[in-house]
Amino acid sequence: MRIIIQSPDGIDKEIQNVEFLRTSLSNGYPISILPNHAPLIGQISAGVLKYKISKIDHTIPISDSILFVRDNLVKIFTIKTNLPDN
Repeated sequence: MRIIIQSPDGIDKEIQNVEFLRTSLSNGYPISILPNHAPLIGQISAGVLKYKISKIDHTIPISDSILFVRDNLVKIFTIKTNLPDN
């Protein structure tokens, strides 16, 4: 699965070979997204994105965003532009 985090400035981060993604929806409920997830559009609240690549956990801080899932692609549209490089 692939994650793209995009702000008005363009693509801020692209992550390949993601095994799962976990975050919180704007209503406070957690959501986990695995490969081959059903199509989905939702609002996520500010917090942390947690994901795993090659059995290693990673986190990224995120502002309020829109989440779009389709065909093993997760796009996150956000206003936050200062993401870490790793």
